[in-house]
Amino acid sequence: MNKIYDAADWSIQEDSFTQMFYNQNTRQFWLPEEISLNGDLLTWKSMSVAEKDTYKKALAGLTLLDTEQGNTGMPTITALVKGHQRKAVLNFMAMMENAVHAKSYSNIFMTLASSEDIKLLFEWVKENKYLQKKASIIVDVYNGAKQDDEISLYKAMVASVYLESFLFYSGFYYPLLCYGQGRLMQSGEIINLIIRRIAA
Repeated sequence: MNKIYDAADWSIQEDSFTQMFYNQNTRQFWLPEEISLNGDLLTWKSMSVAEKDTYKKALAGLTLLDTEQGNTGMPTITALVKGHQRKAVLNFMAMMENAVHAKSYSNIFMTLASSEDIKLLFEWVKENKYLQKKASIIVDVYNGAKQDDEISLYKAMVASVYLESFLFYSGFYYPLLCYGQGRLMQSGEIINLIIRRIAA
């Protein structure tokens, strides 16, 4: 017997929460190019080498987590959940992780750092055992999620919550500290937009 394919019907709600999440996410949609970062250049020049290094590495760590969340985490969960609307919302969220959040960090790098610094920074991400361990733990949970195995799906969802909460927020600390001190305000505004989207 041939498989019957059905279409997403947004005129009815699949559940009590998915369309609410859709509305929250689309209301908070933005693109990295909408935030001008040039205003941060003067502050950046006045910062110490250690401060610049800490800032860049905090964002580089966030970039790694966003990349894995967009490439592995959200797609894995999307493949295993049922419901076209749920899948659509999770696909939207995956796009935001990689095409908006990670790209935003790259825009900050391209504004504040040299091409050589950026290259070294992404090498540092690959060589830093702590970042790699973080990514490995989360990705292993995602890769362990299997079709028709609810426990493995729930584990992947919990890993996603951990990533989206304390792993991200610990990375946000230093950029938000600078923002609170009135430094790197445009970059801090990007962090605020990302936090607002994550909290949705």
